[in-house]
Amino acid sequence: MEKMMLSYLVHFIHAFIPVSLMTGMLLALWTPVRGPKTVRPVLVSLAAGLLVGAVAYPVSVRMETLTAARTFLFGAAILAALGNAAALFVSDNRSGALSLVKWGGALFVTAALAAVTSFTFLVHVAEQALSAVTVLNTELILNIGGVLAGFTLIALLIPLTAHLGMKNGGRILSGILLLASLLLCVQWSADVLLGLMRLELIELTSIRLSFVAKVTKYLYILPYLQALLIAALALGFFVRRPAVAAAELAQMQKAERRKARSLVIREMRWFKAALACVGVIFAVCLYFDLYASRPVKISPPTMLTPDAAGLIKIGVDRVKDGKLHRYAIVTDDGHVVRFFLINRSMGLGSKIGVVYDACMLCGDMGYIQEKNEVICIACNVRIFLPSIGKAGGCNPIPLEHKIEADQVLLSVEELDKGAKYFTEVVSRKVKDPVTGKELENTKAPFRHEYKGRTYFFESEESGEKFQKSPESYVGEQQSRYYRVQGFQGS
Repeated sequence: MEKMMLSYLVHFIHAFIPVSLMTGMLLALWTPVRGPKTVRPVLVSLAAGLLVGAVAYPVSVRMETLTAARTFLFGAAILAALGNAAALFVSDNRSGALSLVKWGGALFVTAALAAVTSFTFLVHVAEQALSAVTVLNTELILNIGGVLAGFTLIALLIPLTAHLGMKNGGRILSGILLLASLLLCVQWSADVLLGLMRLELIELTSIRLSFVAKVTKYLYILPYLQALLIAALALGFFVRRPAVAAAELAQMQKAERRKARSLVIREMRWFKAALACVGVIFAVCLYFDLYASRPVKISPPTMLTPDAAGLIKIGVDRVKDGKLHRYAIVTDDGHVVRFFLINRSMGLGSKIGVVYDACMLCGDMGYIQEKNEVICIACNVRIFLPSIGKAGGCNPIPLEHKIEADQVLLSVEELDKGAKYFTEVVSRKVKDPVTGKELENTKAPFRHEYKGRTYFFESEESGEKFQKSPESYVGEQQSRYYRVQGFQGS
């Protein structure tokens, strides 16, 4: 659940950092020109854009025009951002018609960016619901907490960026604004290109698809780059911060000295707040990218070796604690066959479930345990513990076994039948069944499959001999099971 909360926080940051960064810089750029009258129109444009995006999403979903709406919004945002960036380098007298056009362009890019932001975030919310149920629960509270935490951070960034930007020179601010606009345009252009190809308005080509794939692959870097732009504003602010020499302070009256010190302390607080915000963004995003978003993996299995009779023996006392105990053996041809044992009586006895660590529907990604549930990693289906050992659905595939003298007995022959349920193959020594020469399975030049088992050959000639009469070399063998056959047990 904590990871889910973090997911909402990270996606909120991904969606809203651009609008807060751009809005703050536009405020910094236009406040010296228009004075206090700048704030209200910018905030109105911001609110209007957020509302447009919030309305556009459910309407497009209902009308089944989500791709078209997304493509249009992102296309409009690209035109607005590029137009506003170009206007930065057009000089004017700050009072004529050109200045009004540039001011209108700044408001339009704010609204367009806000619309894209709210639309994008709602798409994520739809794909990953706030809660699986409609009643108030811990999951819902944590997810809303993630959104509120993100909202608080973004709300702080707008005035912070505006204050930092006003203390930087116009050229530095315009340069950073241009760079931020270009970064967003690259992201949006991939979305627009993909949308146009889906709508069949342009031809799908390998070059276009490659561009979309590469941009999408590295999209997670964007929040880090935007945080670095905030850091660059903070650095410029620090260089230009007000500083008063000790000699000057000594010559001032007490009231003036207090004012000067207060100004220096206040400005340093702005600088520290900027660094803190950048640090929070980096910490949250790095934690999510490097740890929280990584796919779930199974615990390493304990490798077992059969005894002389070809049996695997596991004491019931070792596996009756209610935890998932994962084991594996390696077959003659190198397949790693995983299985696990678990007490499925939920503390009411010792009913040991013995199953392959594979699903008949989803394959061999395996299972993990969470409290009293076993979860199929591939599809996230939660399996009730007492049903372990029963075939069907996403339940793990049952494994034939016996329990004698407080020991679970499994035959290697039975485990070998399930080798085709698994895809992992490790290196081991094998023999050419025709010539008897010892080979390494992963490096053998020729191989052939017979009844689900893989045989390895030193030459093409020996492989051809085997194919003509495999029973002559390996005898009569029962075929291994395949998932497409369904459960084959008794």
